[in-house]
Amino acid sequence: MASRIAILKVLLIVLNVILTLVGIAFIALSVYELNNVSAGTFQHIAIVVQIFVGSFVVLSSFLGCFAGARLSLSLIWSFVSCMLILIGLQVYIIVAAHVTDYVERSRADFLALWADQRRNVERIAFIEQKYTCCGQSGPQDYILQGVGFPLSCYEHKERVQSKLFGNGCLEAVQSHATDNLIYGLISKWLLFVLELCALAAATHLGVTVRNKQRRERF
Repeated sequence: MASRIAILKVLLIVLNVILTLVGIAFIALSVYELNNVSAGTFQHIAIVVQIFVGSFVVLSSFLGCFAGARLSLSLIWSFVSCMLILIGLQVYIIVAAHVTDYVERSRADFLALWADQRRNVERIAFIEQKYTCCGQSGPQDYILQGVGFPLSCYEHKERVQSKLFGNGCLEAVQSHATDNLIYGLISKWLLFVLELCALAAATHLGVTVRNKQRRERF
């Protein structure tokens, strides 16, 4: 009994340390992405939700570490409750990620920016530099408008013909959204599996400790 409790205790603490690191990485990546998207867009809202979930993961992981270290039933069951909430949120996020067309969302967001170029000059310039692209479909978009190529259409913003970006930003944005979807799903499923493992370990530890305490009373 004692050896089983010790193993479960160590397992719970290790899982929560891993969850803490994953949660911190989740928050850091989300904050980085948050600075690269326009406020109010679908992607912006999704990233804010990810930051909230990552923060909840970190806080819950600290609780799990304390629960495992002190073998407190109240802390263990509180951690189990937090894991159940997180798993519920994670299921919703994963389902939403599978049914949401992020490529179409990114396409719509960029087209909305391009439709009002004067108001979104800085944002479009940022996208052109980030994705090494120029215009909506290519540099010809600026030619058709009768204006010169902005500096953001050049590598390192050097106005040299050989450094002019030839790809359109609409295609680049959609390609980036596809990559983000793949990496995002991998990280979401990884977090989900870790949460399930932590829930199983905490539940088993809680039941084992409770049974031990009951036997000690008699």
